[in-house]
Amino acid sequence: MSSRFGNIEVRGARENNLMSYTWAAYGLESVVTWTLTPSSARTHLRMEQSGSRPDQQQAYQGPNYGWQGFFAALEQVLARID
Repeated sequence: MSSRFGNIEVRGARENNLMSYTWAAYGLESVVTWTLTPSSARTHLRMEQSGSRPDQQQAYQGPNYGWQGFFAALEQVLARID
């Protein structure tokens, strides 16, 4: 699948707890993995992106900045649900 952010291909998924995909953009292919782990009162979300190198500043710093904004917005949405 192609998006304005690059090419995305799902690598794997497990119902209710995992999704992993490649993200190819700016000459870099990285892997993004989302994992949900239930706890007694809540569900923990872990997101990991691998593949970017510090010598590729746009590919390295861009996701760092972008994910901060994404998670800040996600936190606001989830606060309205509670």
